[in-house]
Amino acid sequence: MHARSLLRQQTSAAALQPLRSVVAIGLRQEFDPHWPLPLPPPLPMNKQKHTLVLDIDETLIHTYAMGLHDDSKDRTRDPALQGVSLIDYNVLLRPHLKEFLEEVNQLFEVVFWTAGTASYCCAVLDALEQQVMQLPRSFYSHVELAKESHKMKSSTSHTNFYALSRTQTLEQQGYMKYLPMLGRKISSVVMLDDNVRSFPLTPRNGIRIDAFDPDDRVLQRYMFALRRVQEEKPHEMEDALVQCLQQGQQEIARLEKDRALLDVLPVLRAVAQVPAGQDVTKELDHWRDLDYVRCDDFMETMNVRSAVRQQILGVTLPERRSTPIPAQKLSFMNSGFLESANAEMTLHHTRSARHSKL
Repeated sequence: MHARSLLRQQTSAAALQPLRSVVAIGLRQEFDPHWPLPLPPPLPMNKQKHTLVLDIDETLIHTYAMGLHDDSKDRTRDPALQGVSLIDYNVLLRPHLKEFLEEVNQLFEVVFWTAGTASYCCAVLDALEQQVMQLPRSFYSHVELAKESHKMKSSTSHTNFYALSRTQTLEQQGYMKYLPMLGRKISSVVMLDDNVRSFPLTPRNGIRIDAFDPDDRVLQRYMFALRRVQEEKPHEMEDALVQCLQQGQQEIARLEKDRALLDVLPVLRAVAQVPAGQDVTKELDHWRDLDYVRCDDFMETMNVRSAVRQQILGVTLPERRSTPIPAQKLSFMNSGFLESANAEMTLHHTRSARHSKL
């Protein structure tokens, strides 16, 4: 069979949507975060669970395009959305995301925390809740947010998860998601993130995951080629078009092999088994290499160029060691970093408290 004809058949069949993507709809206008810090108490179903903080971008998803929402295609537009400008975010889901989220939601109090804006955070979380996990609609929905902006009564007060965004990080520390800000016992919190910028001052609580890093240019050319291939006869397809299809299929095949979310589940299951009130970092110490004690020196972890930060911080082993690494011994030089972060946290909490009273 002619190579172009074969490629067209393969592309037109299973290769059209080999990876799952969703469209997350959010408000174009930015707004204040829903949750103050420290957070309210855990939701009733999570009271006896440890807390898992999940980064969003490049950990769970990859957002590859955005644009204004086309109202003309929206036949179910709610009256609350009249005059409200919306944005569509095209989101590629990391392989095995559904299985991962469903399991950790059973094991932990899950808190989503992104360095993105509050409007982006709500849009993505709404898509994850409804389109991935099939959970009841919460007030992260753009419809509910629009009602709030119009001072209209919301049709739901339901909450599945707490979700935090950029304005709830320590800006002076490079938008660090500083775990003590949550108001949970630090000994009961772990964080999963592809970026270690939030680990330096709580190194024993962090778990690094490889970034989900689709090649946007290859995938965008591939999607363009997909549209063209439906219009072209096999023998008339340009070599450049064929190349775009082949490169796109190779990139998709690479992404489909991603097992990072499955690979991190064993350590998370072990952490979840730690009895309530006990220190989860003691269990994580069984999943670290002996070199990890170097992360107890914040001079190293706060230095973006240090080998400790780049190569060791947040790394866990694929299997549990029978003995833990030595207990944490903080350097006397760490106090200055902690004082700076705690001072910014206190200022943040003060501002948050004042705003909630307005």
